[in-house]
Amino acid sequence: MRKNTNSLLLDIGWCEWVSFPALKIPAIEAQVVMDSKQSILNIFDFSTFKEGEDLIISFGVHPIQNNTDVEIYSVMPVKTRRLVSFEDGSREWCYVIETEMRIGSLKKNIDLTLVNREDTTFRLHLASQTIKSLVRVNPKKSYLTGQILKGFSPSMA
Repeated sequence: MRKNTNSLLLDIGWCEWVSFPALKIPAIEAQVVMDSKQSILNIFDFSTFKEGEDLIISFGVHPIQNNTDVEIYSVMPVKTRRLVSFEDGSREWCYVIETEMRIGSLKKNIDLTLVNREDTTFRLHLASQTIKSLVRVNPKKSYLTGQILKGFSPSMA
């Protein structure tokens, strides 16, 4: 008898709540992007510095959509840099970090490409390619892992 591996996959929608414990981000809304190979976190106020041989980046994140009142700052080692092409045709070298992501019951280390562009609705674009062997994405549904911030307001942060 053959085991059905699909039953072990986590069902997620096109939009989900994600957390990054090492970045001190308890929750951020993510748009799950089907045709992307890299996950992108929109940041602001970033700087880099050397710590021994390691390149370190400090940056801020506004985790709540359409709100710049709540700011979370993180400091992480840079894993690499990547040339990113944007929809407007511009290209930039962006820093990449590796960190643990939690979505529903799933915990996984992923690469996050950090971009200094906050003009998008979603501050996190999660590439389904990075978690494709662990999840099943339903593009017609959202928040299948739960509405963890229902009733959340900036004063609660």
